[in-house]
Amino acid sequence: MNKKQLLRSLNEVYARLGKSKNGVGVFAIRAIPKWTDPFKHCDQWGDVIELTEAELAAAPAPEEAKRMLRDFCALQEGVYHVPDYGIDAIDKSFYLNHSDTPNMTTKDGGESFVAARKIKAGEELTVSYNLFSETKHFKRK
Repeated sequence: MNKKQLLRSLNEVYARLGKSKNGVGVFAIRAIPKWTDPFKHCDQWGDVIELTEAELAAAPAPEEAKRMLRDFCALQEGVYHVPDYGIDAIDKSFYLNHSDTPNMTTKDGGESFVAARKIKAGEELTVSYNLFSETKHFKRK
């Protein structure tokens, strides 16, 4: 991306991170039309690496780093789906909080997200984690 493309891309920014009742969340900075992907520029060419719990547990890495991966990466059928650019470059969609009445949805198992309805500026963007991850991974305390 060059400077001109960067400046043009600012017109397609829909959300920012902010303080949420759940800690950190994603908030609309302007209205988001239904079916719009507010994260379309977040690593749009990336891929995922599949990692089992056994592989993660055996990795010679700090436990806190492993916990971060467990907290932020979707778990499907016992396999974590980790962005190929690593855990240190997480896009904003990783901060979507769970809701039983979400305003975001996924059409591809959690690879990307779109507005399930029109979202007003200032509204927190939420998704049902059950759409793309094993329910047991996100048990409420």
